[in-house]
Amino acid sequence: MYFNILNMKKLFFIVVLIMSIANFMYTFGYQGEPMIQFEFLFRTLVSVFFGGISIVQLIRIKNP
Repeated sequence: MYFNILNMKKLFFIVVLIMSIANFMYTFGYQGEPMIQFEFLFRTLVSVFFGGISIVQLIRIKNP
């Protein structure tokens, strides 16, 4: 079985991207106890940050 580290990196960044999108959607769809403003801002910005980094890295892997 051929092991390619480049495919593993792609898979890792795709999983991180999916998790950040899911966390972002969960933050806006959350209907439990009200979040404080800092928690809302932190969750939103961290999701956007990790999603953006994943997209940039996937582009860099595709076009070295």
